[in-house]
Amino acid sequence: MDVVANKSKTSYKGKSAKKNNLMLILFPIILVVLLGLIFVLNNQNEKIVQDEAANRVVDFKLEGQPVLGSSDAKVTLVEFGDYKCPACKQWEETIFPQLKADYIDKGDAQFVFMNYPFLGPDSNTAAYAGEAIHANHPDAFFAFHEALYAAQQDERVQWATPEYLLEVAKKVVPDLNGDEFLKQIQDDTYKEKVQGDFQAGEAAKVSGTPSVFVNGKEYTGNYLDYKSLKAFIDQELSNAK
Repeated sequence: MDVVANKSKTSYKGKSAKKNNLMLILFPIILVVLLGLIFVLNNQNEKIVQDEAANRVVDFKLEGQPVLGSSDAKVTLVEFGDYKCPACKQWEETIFPQLKADYIDKGDAQFVFMNYPFLGPDSNTAAYAGEAIHANHPDAFFAFHEALYAAQQDERVQWATPEYLLEVAKKVVPDLNGDEFLKQIQDDTYKEKVQGDFQAGEAAKVSGTPSVFVNGKEYTGNYLDYKSLKAFIDQELSNAK
């Protein structure tokens, strides 16, 4: 009886070992299949999002916005930016000059900047400063816009104080009324205007900065890939003819 029992136990242990070995073999296969499915689904979702963005045309209300370029241009470029955003600074210094030379200066495109402050409280403060310049010295807005990106500091600290913004503004607008400029920033005079820009960005499904729209169509490519952006703009110019 004991011999039979021992044989039975041995047989059971053998079956259990085989089962464990089979699970060890199947587990990596199942894991690879699951990861593959997740990858495919993510790619499909990303493609759906890109297709939706490509087919969506946003009707921006641009009255009262800072505009650079001819109002007769066939293409309107709208950028949503945050003055604290390092990527926006990079875009401003590397991509925008090429856009300006190739399209804005030639009358083929006009450029509009809209605020999308989201990185910190002083993102709003910097946006208020921009609006103050635009309201009181509209011809100096884009010079201040450029100077403010050039003066950008670490996004992790609150550097865009009213006093610092005044310092930057005075270099661009020597006859600026400093007291009035500071008062407008500190009183949140342009809070409603900045909030309106931000809400327009939310409605356009802006997910970060810089975000660029060409005739209301979002450019979803690499923001630093000028060749790709240029092809996107050229297509819109071709469609407008």
